[in-house]
Amino acid sequence: MKNHLLIFILFSAISLSNFAQDKHKALSQEEFLEVPLGFKETIENFKTKTNVRFKLKKYLNRNKHYPEIADTIYQFRYRKSEIFFIRTHLGKEFLIAGKVENRRIKFVNDIHVGMKKDEFKSRFTNQLDFQNDRLELIGEGTKYTFIFKRNKLRRINIDNYFD
Repeated sequence: MKNHLLIFILFSAISLSNFAQDKHKALSQEEFLEVPLGFKETIENFKTKTNVRFKLKKYLNRNKHYPEIADTIYQFRYRKSEIFFIRTHLGKEFLIAGKVENRRIKFVNDIHVGMKKDEFKSRFTNQLDFQNDRLELIGEGTKYTFIFKRNKLRRINIDNYFD
C-alpha cells in the first residue's frame, strides 16, 4: 500500500511540474510591447490587477507654456521599484516610466526580476538581440530595457515617450 501511495505522489509531482512548465506560451516582441503588464495600462488597472501593495504619491505637473493647465503624475513605489503614470488634464492616462527591481512585480507571461536568462528567452518567439547582458525591446513610443547580471534578470527599465 505504501508503495502505491509513493508512486502516486511521485507521478503527481511530475505531472504538476510539467504543467507548470507548459503554462507559458511564447510571445513575439510585438505582442509583449502591446500589453507588457498583461492588462490595459491605466492607473485603476495597475492598482487592482497587480499583486503588490504599492505606496502611491501624486504630483502636480504644470504645463510650461500654459500654467493654468496641469497634469497629474502618479508614482507607485514598492521597495526599490517605481512605476510612473500620467493623467493628463484631458483625463487620458499613460504609463510613462519605471524601474522594476523586485520579483513580485510580474509582466505578461510571468516575466519578472530574478528569472534566469534562458527561461526569459523561452518566453519569446523571436530571436532576442542582447547587447552586453542588456536587451532593449523598442516599439512605437515605448522602450523596455532588461538588464541581466550573472545570467539572471536584475532590472527592468521602462521608458515610454509621452508628448
